[in-house]
Amino acid sequence: MASGQCRKGIAMDSAPVVITSVSVKEYGKVIIETSNGKRFHSDLSFFSKVYCFPQTEADWKKVAPDADGLALVWSSRLEVHVDQIMALATQVENNTQSA
Repeated sequence: MASGQCRKGIAMDSAPVVITSVSVKEYGKVIIETSNGKRFHSDLSFFSKVYCFPQTEADWKKVAPDADGLALVWSSRLEVHVDQIMALATQVENNTQSA
């Protein structure tokens, strides 16, 4: 890394972004709301070649945040971390319903 440049990402002195809720509108896509007051619409079909990617829409809907809110986990055992979901977002909104 060149002098004067710094890495981008979450500073060590700040809390990590966690998933507060998830919804599924169509196969391969999710909408998450996060602790930083944002809503991310993400297309996760990038992971469709992974062997545990859910094969049907019904299986796709069997998703929940993990216990720490740092990833989504499907019943097929697919796990996608919050930073990956945020990076694949096709739309980001402020969540006006956040406290």
